[in-house]
Amino acid sequence: PSRHHHAFVHNRAHWRLLLPRKSQQQQMITRANKLNVCSNNNGASCVDGSPTITTSLSSSNNDNIIDKIAQSLGIDQLFHQNSPRPSLTTTPATPKEMRGKVIRTAARPHQSSGGSIPSSPQYTTRKPSLPLIAVSTKGVSGDYNHWRTVALKSTASRAISILTRDVGAYIQTLDGGHFATKGGGYKDGDLGENVLVEGVEFDFFKVGGRYRFASSSKQGGSIEDAAGEEDVIVEITEMMEPCANLCKLPYVNDPKDTPSEKVGRCQYLIAALGQKEGLRGWYAKVVKGGIIRIGDMAAMA
Repeated sequence: PSRHHHAFVHNRAHWRLLLPRKSQQQQMITRANKLNVCSNNNGASCVDGSPTITTSLSSSNNDNIIDKIAQSLGIDQLFHQNSPRPSLTTTPATPKEMRGKVIRTAARPHQSSGGSIPSSPQYTTRKPSLPLIAVSTKGVSGDYNHWRTVALKSTASRAISILTRDVGAYIQTLDGGHFATKGGGYKDGDLGENVLVEGVEFDFFKVGGRYRFASSSKQGGSIEDAAGEEDVIVEITEMMEPCANLCKLPYVNDPKDTPSEKVGRCQYLIAALGQKEGLRGWYAKVVKGGIIRIGDMAAMA
C-alpha cells in the first residue's frame, strides 16, 4: 500500500514516522500536524511554520502537557485523566550508601540493511540483551548509535546509556496500561539502553556524578570493600531527551490505530518521559573501561 511520512522535529533532528495513507483521515492528520511539541533546549523550531506548542519537555511546569496534547488532537477520551499517573518518587538523601544491580546489558551493531538509520522502516530503538558488554572511552563495543556517530562525531560524552528499571514500570501504567499490552507491550531494552539497573530510582544518577560497576562476587562487603581494579567507572554527562524515534515502537505505531491516534500516542509518550530528568535515561562518558556484566553492582564511585 502507498505510504506517506509524518515529520517530527526534536533538537533540530528531522525524524519520520511511517503512517498509512487514508484519504478520509487527511483532516485529522492536518490537525495533528499543527501540534508539534519541540524541545526548546537549543532553540529548535518545528517544521512547516505551523502553530506549535513549544516547551522544554523536562520542565516541572508541564504537569498538564499530556492532557493539553490529547485535547488539542481531539482524542481526550484516549489520553485524558483516566490514565493512571504514578507518583514519581525520588531517591533517599543518602545515595552514597545505595547500590543497584545490573539486570540487563545490551548492544546492537550497525545494520547494513538500513535498520540503524532512524528514517528506515526497519529502524527500532530496541537493543538485544547480552550477558555482558565491553566498554571503553570510545563507547560500548559492538554498539552503534547513528546520531552519536554521524552528527556528534562519536563523542565520548555519550559513550554509554543507562536506564533504571522503575521507568519501565512507569511506562506500563501510562494511557490506562496501553503501553503494557498493545503491540506486545513495553519490554526492557525498548528505550535502547546499554545498561539497565534495578534497586535505585531514575534520579539516583546525577549529571557530573561518577558511578562504578563492580563484579557481583564483591557484593558481600561494604560499598568501599567492593571497590576493585576491574571496576568500570563512568561519569554522567547529560540526561537523555525523549524523541520521536521511540514512536516506531509497535505499541506506539500500531498499524491498527488511526493516524491521529498514532500521532497522539507518540506525543504522549515523549511528553510523559520528559516529565522529570532521568526518565528517558542518562548518557555517560567512560572514565575507566572494562566489562559490565548482568548481576554487577552499581554504586557511586
